[in-house]
Amino acid sequence: MDCKKCRVEIPGGSKFCPYCGTKQDREPRKALKRANGTGTVYKLNGRRRRPWVASKSRTIIGYYETKTAAIEALNRLAGRTLDERYNMTFSEVFEAWKAEHYKEITDAGRASYNRAYDVFAPLHRKKFRDLRTADFQIVLDPYMGQSHSTLSKHKQLITQMSVWAIREELLTTNFAKFVRLPENVKKEKEIFSGTDIKKLEEDGSEAAKIVLMLIYTGMRIGELFSLPLDDYHETYVVGGEKTEAGRNRVIPICPEGRGYFRYFVEQAEGPLLLSGYTGQRVPKNFRERDYYPLLNKLGIERKTPHATRHTYASRARRAGMAPEILQKILGHANYSTTANIYIHTDIEELVRAVEGG
Repeated sequence: MDCKKCRVEIPGGSKFCPYCGTKQDREPRKALKRANGTGTVYKLNGRRRRPWVASKSRTIIGYYETKTAAIEALNRLAGRTLDERYNMTFSEVFEAWKAEHYKEITDAGRASYNRAYDVFAPLHRKKFRDLRTADFQIVLDPYMGQSHSTLSKHKQLITQMSVWAIREELLTTNFAKFVRLPENVKKEKEIFSGTDIKKLEEDGSEAAKIVLMLIYTGMRIGELFSLPLDDYHETYVVGGEKTEAGRNRVIPICPEGRGYFRYFVEQAEGPLLLSGYTGQRVPKNFRERDYYPLLNKLGIERKTPHATRHTYASRARRAGMAPEILQKILGHANYSTTANIYIHTDIEELVRAVEGG
């Protein structure tokens, strides 16, 4: 080999040139040592997607793909201690997340998240950053007999809390999203047949009138029971709930249903349209004490009050109502919801379609 400086041939492997004294091999530059109290960065062995570890006060901040990302995570903690905020419990993360999220949702949405929070009671006092998929899964497994929509809301809570925790740098991975739920097998929703509707019309009871009001407007049961009398306008009402698209919308009343609305307007004894109803005025009580007994009396197969909404959508589509109009009446933000969930095509209609009729 030749000296890097004087180019004189020197023995191989020499660290210094015996003629000019020049050092031949440069030692790799040592990484600058971080100041005390600012944390440390190190690399794990083996093939890993995030091999770089950021640690402070013997606590792992997170795992990162690059050394730079790990250093940046520590730099963001500069001047801050790993205090109670970093060690927030499940309950504390929920309260912090709730303070932001509850401003944007309805009372019904808040209630469903509160119920989901109660399900995770075994985790309430545990540090959120220590929780993994298995911890969430163990809590949810006993509830797997519940409806898919309910289980999805439970998972949605911990997923959104994890997103918040990642934003606040309590976590680097959303372990909640890996929770497994049973396959969602969608059943065909039931609707009221023409024969069912005729039985309700012939019955003439106040409970039957309310069911028909739901069928002829597509309103949710809660929307009808909370409708102010002042929002009734003979051929339509203004009301709604649940989503931004659903609130304060114009809801036309089918001609067949206008007489039932006029009946309750005349019977009204307060600010609500149904204030004069002599039965149960709370939706839950109405379902159990008035609605289901009515179906049993008339020999109509048991179906939830929400079937009235499915009935309205299917009848409207068969009558040729424009999709965008139906979407607005039902209060859906996306037509896919209307088409995939609320519209029902019977066997005879499918046969007529392929026959060109």
